[in-house]
Amino acid sequence: MKVVINERVCEGCGDCGTKSNCLSVHPVTTEFGRKTEINQSSCNLDYSCLDGDCPSFLTVVPGRPERRHGVPDLPDLAAEALPEPQRRAVSDDVTVRITGVGGTGVVTVAQVLATAAVIDGRQVRTLDQTGLAQKGGAVVSDVKITTEVVEQAAKLATAECDLYVACDALVGADAQYLAAADPGRTTVVVCTTEIPTGRMIIDPTVAFPEESRIRSAIDAVSAHALYLDARALAEALFEDDQYANVLQLGAAFQTGALPLTAEAIERAITLNGTAVRRNLQAFRRGRQLVEDPEAFKAAAMPGPSAAVTATARRVHPSTARVRATVGAEPGSELARLLDIRVPDLIAYQGERYAGEYAEFVERVRRHESASSAVTEAVARNLYKLMAYKDEYEVARLSLDATLTQDIEARFGGGARYSYRLHPPVLRALGMARKSSLGPWFRPVLRTLRAMRKVRGTPLDVFGYAHVRRVERALIQEYRETVLGALAAARPAADLDAVVELAELPDMVRGYERIKLDNVDAYHRRRSELLEQLRPAPVQETPTYR
Repeated sequence: MKVVINERVCEGCGDCGTKSNCLSVHPVTTEFGRKTEINQSSCNLDYSCLDGDCPSFLTVVPGRPERRHGVPDLPDLAAEALPEPQRRAVSDDVTVRITGVGGTGVVTVAQVLATAAVIDGRQVRTLDQTGLAQKGGAVVSDVKITTEVVEQAAKLATAECDLYVACDALVGADAQYLAAADPGRTTVVVCTTEIPTGRMIIDPTVAFPEESRIRSAIDAVSAHALYLDARALAEALFEDDQYANVLQLGAAFQTGALPLTAEAIERAITLNGTAVRRNLQAFRRGRQLVEDPEAFKAAAMPGPSAAVTATARRVHPSTARVRATVGAEPGSELARLLDIRVPDLIAYQGERYAGEYAEFVERVRRHESASSAVTEAVARNLYKLMAYKDEYEVARLSLDATLTQDIEARFGGGARYSYRLHPPVLRALGMARKSSLGPWFRPVLRTLRAMRKVRGTPLDVFGYAHVRRVERALIQEYRETVLGALAAARPAADLDAVVELAELPDMVRGYERIKLDNVDAYHRRRSELLEQLRPAPVQETPTYR
């Protein structure tokens, strides 16, 4: 049984990461802000993430395995098809440092490399620094390969590294590990895949560092650097990113930084005995990436089938009417935001409701003259507040046809899934944990979806809950806050503060108590920003008699 998160229902609050303390719970950036996904390759199926206070979780029983998204099976690449790399190493003695995170195979790659060296008749010293973290913490493996027996420490000294393989960019860019590299000597191969830290998983405000900062740190100490999104490439080739490190090893080998034979490395992979065929192919495809990038691209990212034809998306007349309310420049970012959010708000509550949204966005647009930053922020965040996820909306998003299509594409035709829900009504009756609700529950969801027209009326039985009243109040409060800030702000000096105010609803995440706690934090920051925009009191000039 697999665990999946319905991205549209997810609020990206980080509670599932807090409950599980699991690095397979990955934050992802989407059109509707930060969300969370489960990395299926690294998930250990302990299901502790299900304890998160959130209705977005599904459990899936996989169905029939199918070809990857209609793409023909990837043919095996023969070793003979790849030429020997041009040697960069000036000596047959070589030092290697491999950095990454626990649980991803860093130590295994180091052992494969050491075994290959022995097969080639070399002397080897290794040191694995795993610390206390068995999974998710920093791991550093040093490998020293020499032609003769040499009495020396296995750990690399400062500026002693010939080949630096960073299987995780954050760990690889750490100054204490980069100290072994030397700009006149070291070849660096870096996996650019963003692997979140534990803090990033539980705290939505912590973002991954900019790639330029990581690259500048690594480029400063490398004679030759190769950057590749190894996990995404392994996923594209093998539908599993667990082959990323071996693919990266193949790329490192083809740079010419390793004075070993390909036959020895492949023999070591075979002796390891784990998924031998695919690991051999991962090693060869990594070599191909460096040797023949075009051939690699054709294998990893094939073009669409000739049978697939593009179709224009039909715009419903009600969407066109609401969209016409806003004078957004065609092709602008504002126009793009509205094209996505207006039809969704119509599906949420109706054309009139979406019209209120569009009218306010237009009001802000007319007020803003210097730029469109505030208007775009309002388009994103007023939508977020107006499309609050009550019982009706969770039901609507849980019945989205694209959810079933996505699950069958990932887990095979006939895959069955159940909703993991903890409704507030049952919670109030004393039910302590989520229930697993299968296909039989869908008629209930359809009934709830059909009832969304009573939202906000006296017939809305769910609307009397405290959290629902807070959600509705936030909408009007936000409108008043934005208009007040625009009226008080000086055209240029206060723009950043007004934009931050307009973007502030992004911190209102989660469900029930989690959301209410975030609303309190929202109000504190709102008060601070409004204080910044308040005009300074006029100082009276003292008079002397």
